[in-house]
Amino acid sequence: MRVVHGGLDEAELYHLGLDREQVLDFSSSINPLGTADSVRNAALSADLAAYPDRQSWRLRVALATSEGIRPNEVVVGNGSAELIHLIAQNYLNATSRCLILAPTFGEYEAAAAQTGAEVVHLRARQEDGFRWPIPSTVTRIEQARPDLVFLCNPNNPTGVYLDRITVTRLAEAAGSSGLLVLDDAFVPFVTTPWDTRSLIDSGKVILVRSLTKSHALAGVRLGYAIARENIIEKIESLQYTWSVNAIAQAAGLAALKEDKHVERAREVVGEAMAYLRDELLRIGLFPEPPDANFLIVDVGDGARVREALLHHAIAVRDCTSFGLPGYIRIAARPLVECKYLIAALEKIMAEGVITGVNL
Repeated sequence: MRVVHGGLDEAELYHLGLDREQVLDFSSSINPLGTADSVRNAALSADLAAYPDRQSWRLRVALATSEGIRPNEVVVGNGSAELIHLIAQNYLNATSRCLILAPTFGEYEAAAAQTGAEVVHLRARQEDGFRWPIPSTVTRIEQARPDLVFLCNPNNPTGVYLDRITVTRLAEAAGSSGLLVLDDAFVPFVTTPWDTRSLIDSGKVILVRSLTKSHALAGVRLGYAIARENIIEKIESLQYTWSVNAIAQAAGLAALKEDKHVERAREVVGEAMAYLRDELLRIGLFPEPPDANFLIVDVGDGARVREALLHHAIAVRDCTSFGLPGYIRIAARPLVECKYLIAALEKIMAEGVITGVNL
């Protein structure tokens, strides 16, 4: 199955007569400040004539130092999506069962489906604020005895962020028969995050992280996974040689020295989320409370609203592919851009594009 993602579609822009540079992109949930200059310069300095390091060793060591773990407890991938697929290929087959806490990132299901495994969705409901009922969810995991459980925290697209006690309960439930894959790619944008690294000591949890999101490296793709050494060895065993190119490795090494860039981004995210929440309420829309660098809001028909906003050179994420056709997802952008978005939403509301959401 092919997964729908955020980001701009060049063919679509071409047919609308738009250039990429003209569009304000609220569809990609990445660092709103863009790529740091030092990271961009490091990428430009990569030796294009030389093969990249097959194991991304320098970056791996730098990540291990940053995370306080050993180099053999981390593996670097061509974005977190590659690692998700490698994990599925290692731990799932046609006789396996995979549980996914949904609605969520589509690559989990795509990766599991490619193995022939049975895929079961534990779906949160809108009326519960898209929060899973944890006691019954734990029971369902224990009864299903899955080989893998996928959890995105903060969750994409709902932004729900589960606390340490809750995630530990889910990890223990999954660990009775399999592994919990905890994707915390958006944690760098959480105001008060908790440290998930202690979870790997059990040998039943894999952490999946993304420099793509925190350092705006979507163009080169860069993620990593943290787990016990035996798990990392299995993930590496199926990884294609040179899957992480030299540009990505150079950019990653520079990004790990740019903590202040991420700190500034958190400030922008906080300002943007507060403004968007208040302004959406003012114009009669009701966003779900954001815990990450994006929020979702019910607009009646997400695809229709997305198309209308594109005519105003603004891109948002239609949430139909998440099973939420009435919603759009809006990423944090600098405040001046957020003001353009609200103005465009007001215009299309006046045109009757947004209906059926108790306006």
